[in-house]
Amino acid sequence: MSAISPGEMSTTLSPVHRLDRLPVTSSHLFWVGLLGLAYLIETFDNIAFGFLAPAIRAEWGLSLGQIGLITSAVFVGMLVGAVGGGRLSDAYGRKPVLVWASVFYSAASLMSALAPNVEVLFASRVLTGIGVQAATGVIMVYLTEMFPSHARGRFFSAVSFLGFLASPLASMTALTVVPTGPGAWRWVFALGAVGVVIAVTVAVGLPETVRWLDSHGRQDEALRVVERMEAAASKNKPMPPAPPVEVAIEQEDGTIRDLFKHGYARRLVVLASTFAILVYCFYGFVSWVATVLVGRGMPQSEALEIVRNISLGSVFSPLILYTVADRIERKTAILIAGSITGIAMMVFGSTTDRDLTIASGFVVIVGLGALTTSFYMYLPEVFPTAIRGVGAGITAGVGRIAGIVSGVTIAAIYASQGDGPLYMGLGAGLVVMGVITAAFGPKTTRRSLEAISRES
Repeated sequence: MSAISPGEMSTTLSPVHRLDRLPVTSSHLFWVGLLGLAYLIETFDNIAFGFLAPAIRAEWGLSLGQIGLITSAVFVGMLVGAVGGGRLSDAYGRKPVLVWASVFYSAASLMSALAPNVEVLFASRVLTGIGVQAATGVIMVYLTEMFPSHARGRFFSAVSFLGFLASPLASMTALTVVPTGPGAWRWVFALGAVGVVIAVTVAVGLPETVRWLDSHGRQDEALRVVERMEAAASKNKPMPPAPPVEVAIEQEDGTIRDLFKHGYARRLVVLASTFAILVYCFYGFVSWVATVLVGRGMPQSEALEIVRNISLGSVFSPLILYTVADRIERKTAILIAGSITGIAMMVFGSTTDRDLTIASGFVVIVGLGALTTSFYMYLPEVFPTAIRGVGAGITAGVGRIAGIVSGVTIAAIYASQGDGPLYMGLGAGLVVMGVITAAFGPKTTRRSLEAISRES
């Protein structure tokens, strides 16, 4: 089987097809590190309030309802960031949106740190949600568009591993900082401002995606990016032979109405509904677990210690997925993880034994991490390049509406029914989510994005 040089490829393959046939290069590894660090900082900033809520509630004398409203605030922003950020990334590129979204949420984090009252804290969490979701959405689209299909799942898992370090880091930071005195929680929010460093690094070291450039008629720029990667890859071994060139799908206009062509509407409905269930259940657990444990009569320090222990499970999720992500269909992985996580959540809600609480909570965190990673892999894969950002963004936006609803309704359910019935319902929801996805979602694992898009 003969190798084909970059020069020979240029006459037969588009930049996108040349990109898909590349082996893993040093550029891929650098991008994974950078995007993973960005995801870590964004996730840390996004989930910090869940660990700080007991201290803020005690210091400001807030009710459960007020805590619920602040929890919901970030989802209001994430709804705007998901749809707006996705649409902007389709129109102006993935890179500029990631840069400015990182600057935006960094400023909002400082606003949270300096908030003098609950009203300003609510507003700052809305703004944080806008920036965080816009940046996160672009990171997932970037990974989908610039990494080879045969290893796309593993790269997602690697980035998720770095991002999921945020959960134990946030819990350990809260456990260390919050007890030092009144107002110490502000320093945890202030750490989110380090996103400015990510913005500068992305601006300097990250190229625009080849697929976005190619779809916007900027083939010369797309070729330059691919040629640099080919040159780096060919230093160690000859390039592999070219795959068959697939027939291109009809080019979309890149507007929201394109989501209702070629069968994409069904994908939008299926994924938006299932992702909404996941988000509702995810934050119904993560944002309230510390408050629930304190409500069971535990001292705040002991509750935070347990939360810290179970939050370590998030680190294991991408490590497990790394070994199977490119071998198991995305929707099958969601079914398996949803079923296991749902059962573990029911156990968590029905036990008061400390060891079983930690064990079941640990499994829940592992499962929620696996589900989140799998969905973030899945959402950008099912839409074509021209509407990938807005398609994934609207899907994520519907999920954020579920997050808004969860902040208020979880508080009401917990106050009226207690945590047992609450977690029984959330666990059942995760099982249903997995079944719907497996039954109606498209297959994407190890398939080119163009083939997935063409299949209605």
